[in-house]
Amino acid sequence: MIRVLCRSCGIFIFAAVLMVQFNIHAQQAPKADEQFVISEFDAPFLFSYLSWKDLVKVENGKAVLKGIKCDGGAGINATLDLSSHATKSPALKFRSRAENSAKSIRMILVDADGRSGLWEFAIPKAEENFTIVTPKGCVPLTKPNILENKKNPDNPGVLDLARITQYQLLGDWGKGVIDVEVDAVVLVAPDAKLLAEREAYAKQEADAAALKAKRDAEEKERTAKAREEMIKKYSVRSDRSPGVVLVSIAAPDILSLTIEAQKIGNVKFSKYEPQDGDVKKDEKWSDGTVRRAKLVRGGKEIGWLQGEKQEWFSTFESIEGDPLLEFHADNPENYTITSLDDDAYKAGVKPLAAYRKSMPIDWQLSGETNFPMRHTVYLKAAKPFIPGKTYSISINALNVKNPDLTFKADLQNARSESVHANQIGYRPDDPAKRAFLSVWLGTGGPCKFPEGMKFSILQAADGKAVFSGNLERILEVGGKEDLYNKGQKNFSNTEVWRMDFSDFKIPGSYRVFVDGIGCSYPFEIGNAAWEKAFLFQMKGLYNNRSGIELGPPYTDFKKPRDFNPADGAAVTRSTYDVLVNGNEDFEGIVKGDTGEAVKDAWGGYHDAGDWNPRRVTHMKTTMAQLEMVELYPKYFNSLKLNIPPMDGVPDIITEALFEIDCFKRLQLPDGGIPYGIETKGDPAPGELSWLTSQHAYVTAPNIRDSWFYASVAARAAKVLKPIKPELAKVYEDSAVKAFNWAEADYAKRTADGTLSKLKEVWVATDARNLSALILYDITGDKKYHDVFLQSTCLKDPKADVFWWGKHVQCDAAFLYARMDDAKTDPEIKKNALAAVVKQADKSLAYASGNAYNLTSMDKGRPMFMGFFSTSGGTELARAHFLTGKEEYLRGAVQSCQFQSGCNPNNLVYTTGLGANPVKHPLHLDSRSSGQPVPAGFTVFGNIDYWNWKGGFFDWPIAQHLSKPNVCWPNPYDWPLTEAYFDIFLFVSMNEFVVDTWAPNVFVWGYLSARK
Repeated sequence: MIRVLCRSCGIFIFAAVLMVQFNIHAQQAPKADEQFVISEFDAPFLFSYLSWKDLVKVENGKAVLKGIKCDGGAGINATLDLSSHATKSPALKFRSRAENSAKSIRMILVDADGRSGLWEFAIPKAEENFTIVTPKGCVPLTKPNILENKKNPDNPGVLDLARITQYQLLGDWGKGVIDVEVDAVVLVAPDAKLLAEREAYAKQEADAAALKAKRDAEEKERTAKAREEMIKKYSVRSDRSPGVVLVSIAAPDILSLTIEAQKIGNVKFSKYEPQDGDVKKDEKWSDGTVRRAKLVRGGKEIGWLQGEKQEWFSTFESIEGDPLLEFHADNPENYTITSLDDDAYKAGVKPLAAYRKSMPIDWQLSGETNFPMRHTVYLKAAKPFIPGKTYSISINALNVKNPDLTFKADLQNARSESVHANQIGYRPDDPAKRAFLSVWLGTGGPCKFPEGMKFSILQAADGKAVFSGNLERILEVGGKEDLYNKGQKNFSNTEVWRMDFSDFKIPGSYRVFVDGIGCSYPFEIGNAAWEKAFLFQMKGLYNNRSGIELGPPYTDFKKPRDFNPADGAAVTRSTYDVLVNGNEDFEGIVKGDTGEAVKDAWGGYHDAGDWNPRRVTHMKTTMAQLEMVELYPKYFNSLKLNIPPMDGVPDIITEALFEIDCFKRLQLPDGGIPYGIETKGDPAPGELSWLTSQHAYVTAPNIRDSWFYASVAARAAKVLKPIKPELAKVYEDSAVKAFNWAEADYAKRTADGTLSKLKEVWVATDARNLSALILYDITGDKKYHDVFLQSTCLKDPKADVFWWGKHVQCDAAFLYARMDDAKTDPEIKKNALAAVVKQADKSLAYASGNAYNLTSMDKGRPMFMGFFSTSGGTELARAHFLTGKEEYLRGAVQSCQFQSGCNPNNLVYTTGLGANPVKHPLHLDSRSSGQPVPAGFTVFGNIDYWNWKGGFFDWPIAQHLSKPNVCWPNPYDWPLTEAYFDIFLFVSMNEFVVDTWAPNVFVWGYLSARK
């Protein structure tokens, strides 16, 4: 492996390049005054990576870069001695095409010591002739535009031109598209013009360096003054001061102090009581309708007035408490550790080093940027801390309210952040039970633990050890994991150790204990462990219902009825077709408004932490519920969800029907089903669903959503048939009606040529395939089987049922594999079973490539939107159901580890679940009314934001978290597995959408019910 370090826009990007072969081009160094050609592209590139992977071609002696993005590169391994050409400038002989929108191309030379020099070349305007372009500033080989040395970044040294081992072409990581041909890479001797340009560039660089030095000095002075002001303001200890909330052992010789500073003062929500002098500042929708009003009292804006008569008042959130003077936390001289019973510390000892990581732990609803913080300080000691001994830690230089700390190393009762356990717990017969050990020390980097460590399972009640074993190191600091398809690395930036206690099966409440370090959060081993998790996820669905009142005895979360036309909510029909125009175009939806009131447009689930849209795809989670009932009807039909009952219908089907009925009410007389109900724009922070004056619109019907609805309604009919056959017939008829409408529209569009103009037709035809199969399963009518056969991939015995962009037919394959033989084609059924098992095997292979067994059947799945927070084990559970093989059950259990607490943050990504669940998901109704967050919301979780820069996924980092006082080290230096920030307005991490919960419903449900 060779790792090449390049920089784009001031951001370091690591490209791990797989050397398929090592081809040495040995060349005699010509005389210095001769033109030297590095490459005339008489052979293909030996490697390419990222967006250039397999797309860079060499044709007719030219490198052809056509229609590729700027975030990638390609290169050759070569042995070159360029030392006699030190004063020459590298140059590219190339031309661009009209389609090119990239601004520049780059070249890298790598020497034998790993240094890399980078030169940047502006792409010329499109023309037929080739142009020789010198780099920015016409700089020579000795002075690249950027010089880097990953071994010594602060002092990279000098590029060793006598020992060049590799050269590359690469993009500039901009947003353009490259369309150029490169004829040669050459070195050109400087003439008078080139030397003049070098001189001008050198002066420009010197002026820029001087200006930077001046600005740095000014910034240093400002920082010093700001620190002085902070010391004056916050150094006096009071109840507002930060507090040390946990002292623990991170490693045998590392003490950890967790300090929390500041908190959010909650919204107070009540009926508005006017006072003299109150001023209302109306906020209006674009059509002039009043949205809400800010209340100004005593000249100060203090909150929102909402409701038809602005009769409800909610205060703004506030920030309470003092910040930590974190610049004092990094100095080891500010800490003294003493002990009366450990001789190594009797005289009082300063730690060898003080490391720190700091992260925001909440975010005001208003978006203010004064963040409550959690600071973790690691004190590296010369000697290990001895279990059973007592230590005093003095931190008087820090402005904490409790500067004199006592820590008794009663490690069997002391939680350590380094020990990670699954807080959902396990069934006694689960074939995989694991915990993990790791800690990343922030500014201290990776942490290495000693060999030969042992662990125990302790009873939570009395600390008695009931099982013991050895730890296994599964990831070294320099180890590699294979996640997504962006290259291999250690995604935890530290060692990871595993503890296996799969053979332990005794029910009870336990903690994992590592000798010399401490314990995990508690967890249960019991028959109901997964059932409890499943019920929490189902409660999340109930807590996100729209159109009805929520509250006790079914939930502690109180929400009056919202978006119900019976209460005056405005919901009208739009002609907007999402398959023609795209799923979300607020202006387009409004433009298509017909003014026709849709009186039955209510219900379904709020899409996410806000309430728009209510869309058909939410029923992916409904499908998972119904499939569970199909697999284990006795278990699930007896399960109580604590929801409003439906006469004679089991709770789990009742919850499913609540969602289905929203779209059943929207079904047009001819059978068509719309995408859903959407508002004009998103709600704003502080807004409440039951008080908003937002206008909502029902979109036009389309084939995709009609077919998908047909599949869900037909599956509901199937599980209802043995219980309430007359009700089952209602849903069957609705499903058939939706299917027939979609078939007719599909035939029409096929005939008139408009089908190809729809977006993602393959998704629609997959929905057709599945709905036809489910209707065949319930009706036995072979015409549906014929439709299924038209588009099934299962006619191919080697089929991949998951091929994104072509077809995703996993659900249909699983159904066909378990249907009665009498109803199936034997070859198709055989292929269906093989396809499910193939996806399960892919899932196992993916999980084996990373430390925490994160699981995906798709190696190309991006790491966002639930990748880390939901189970990736659906196909494993299905394969276990079909084959009974323990390896698949083990894989399904392991797929739930990370999301359930086996992660560096010791966090459960579902609210209310486990000992340490997420605290601040983006849920407007609870936050804006000052209520605790409802249970059962599984957030999106960690994001691979390194590969998704510049927009929705990382804007809080660019705007806020990149500041040292908000997050330290910089978020881009955090390990991916730990880079989750539980702060309300980080939408791409802390919100959710209902359909991403489907894997949890399926896998947790399966692990609950399986025999």
